[in-house]
Amino acid sequence: MSTLHSKPSFDLTCAVPRTGRTLHNFLNNLKSLGVNADEIDQILNVLAESKRRSTTDLPEALGFLQEISKTAPPCFSISVDRKRKLRPYRLGFLGYDWKIGKTRIRVEGEEPHNGSSLIKLDEVDLTVVGLDELLSMTQHYLGDPTQVTKWGMYNYQLEKPTSIRVAGSAMLTSYNKVFGGEVQDMVGFFLISKKGGSRRSPIDFETLSRHGRHVFVKGRYSGIVMAAYPQLRVEPVDDVEETLMNAEKGSVGLEIVQTGNTLKSKGLLLHGAPLFLSESLYVVDYDRFQHNPALRKFVESLKPAGYFEDQRLQNFASWYYALEMNLKDSWVKRPPIDELFCKNEDIDLGLRPYRLRTRNWKPDDNYLREEAIDLAQSSRQKVLNHYQELKRKD
Repeated sequence: MSTLHSKPSFDLTCAVPRTGRTLHNFLNNLKSLGVNADEIDQILNVLAESKRRSTTDLPEALGFLQEISKTAPPCFSISVDRKRKLRPYRLGFLGYDWKIGKTRIRVEGEEPHNGSSLIKLDEVDLTVVGLDELLSMTQHYLGDPTQVTKWGMYNYQLEKPTSIRVAGSAMLTSYNKVFGGEVQDMVGFFLISKKGGSRRSPIDFETLSRHGRHVFVKGRYSGIVMAAYPQLRVEPVDDVEETLMNAEKGSVGLEIVQTGNTLKSKGLLLHGAPLFLSESLYVVDYDRFQHNPALRKFVESLKPAGYFEDQRLQNFASWYYALEMNLKDSWVKRPPIDELFCKNEDIDLGLRPYRLRTRNWKPDDNYLREEAIDLAQSSRQKVLNHYQELKRKD
């Protein structure tokens, strides 16, 4: 008998990437919410094998799915890995129902950039997605997407009607060998280059734009880059780092950088401050949040972190320090950590604290404005202090 028209077995829906680091860290984090840890570990063990077992042979991929289905939880499927040039078939997370407290939640695997689209289409309650993917899919809702260089500015810069809102950081971490401890999954969208060339002018966004320089960019981000710097000659490519390795000396690209390991192994350079910073975020359908008590309670239980929360300040200092340690002099014209965290002009553009109880999850231009500015300024100093403490311990 068909159950398509019966009542759903879940109260809420959450979209997550079907593979990758964000999925791994999110599932690991569910353990702290009372989910069966052994079940999560089984899922993570299979996912750890999935990249190695990806293949262009569909029957082989289906065979792997059948093989793991005998022992692992029934939550996997096969899909095309479009990030790889050969577009192999890869096993990934399809979906699973968990009960967290009294709330039954369906977690569904998706392409990373689809998460925010599903909220836009009113098809999920929340998603875990980075600012990079959020900007690439929703920038038309923003008054000026080039002013959203940190996720704490996103809600403030929304101009067109939408229920998409950033609730806060998911604070997902993983072990970093260089740092020797847990580091949050922060990334920057940086200019990178191949060593050599004439070096007649510095490699920064303004100089490259003024001279109309050629810059390689991953296809999904080309719209963001062209909106920010229309004079750049943007060339969309599948793999920026590989393209640079095969290009002439001094060639330039834009790439998402987290640890710098790949850049270091290929001898590439990192330049200045990123076009924007990103990390895993809880992005929520705000209309549903207001009207659904179960969603409100669940989002609150996730404890989305604000941009200026103390633990996040420590995490930011650790990420920056780990990247600096790894790349050393290969990070050319490295910006001061307090400037990278929050420039003075960012505060006027909306980089001020807000809470889940704040209306529309965006800072008010009048209510407690001076207090918010003071907090932003003091947070810059705290980040610098955390960083200097790490330097002293080294």
